[in-house]
This record gives sequence, structure tokens and C-alpha cells, in this order.
Amino acid sequence: MFPQMKPERKAVELSEEEKLVLNLLKEKSPVDLNELKGQTGLSNKKWDKAIKGLTKNKLARVEKTDAGLFASLV
Repeated sequence: MFPQMKPERKAVELSEEEKLVLNLLKEKSPVDLNELKGQTGLSNKKWDKAIKGLTKNKLARVEKTDAGLFASLV
């Protein structure tokens, strides 16, 4: 009998912008989405791509509350 083979989990490769946002979230989470965007200094296009990449890879999440939009680590 052979042991059941499990698929290997590949490490997620992050862009420089995604790493920047992730490091800021590690310092303070949850944080107001607009405040986080301001801290990064990224253009709108780079910001959108970075936050979508992090949420797609389940490293961060964006939640809407009564107080506004907040980003946090998963």
C-alpha cells in the first residue's frame, strides 16, 4: 500500500505592492481602508490590484461595517 498523496501547497508569490499592504496590516489590523490606502502611497490601479490579490489569496479581507470599510488579516 502507498500512502495517500496530498497535493503540495505552493507558496503564494506576492508582488511588492501586496507585500507592502500585508506588512502594514500586520502592524495594525483591522484598519480603515482609506487610511491604509493613504499609508501605502500607491496609485489607484496598483492599490486595487494589491488589495484584490491579498483577498483572492485569502491573506486579507475587507469588511463593511456601520463605521465604514475595514481591512484586516485573515
